[in-house]
Amino acid sequence: MIALIPLAFTACEDMIDESCEQQDMNEVLNCGAEKNVEVCCTEGAACVYKYNGTEYPDSNEGLSNLADALGCTYKSSEEYIEQKELIIKLLIDLKDRARIGN
Repeated sequence: MIALIPLAFTACEDMIDESCEQQDMNEVLNCGAEKNVEVCCTEGAACVYKYNGTEYPDSNEGLSNLADALGCTYKSSEEYIEQKELIIKLLIDLKDRARIGN
């Protein structure tokens, strides 16, 4: 019975405050198919982007790798570098919406 008391206290820990947003990138980009990106932010920790079973950190390298993995083009841009910057901006906006949920 004494062993059950600590178990009861550990089972009642506060839930982690996490907020997520999801976006079909094909709604705003030319991706050719539905490409859902999810970003989840946990209070006190960095946000994480998820696409196609892979997690991408909220860093310059992570966003760049995610933009490349999406293989989309921005509908109003012809320059690759400019397109990639606009895609990264869109991903950051998605993250900001997830943070508002926290």
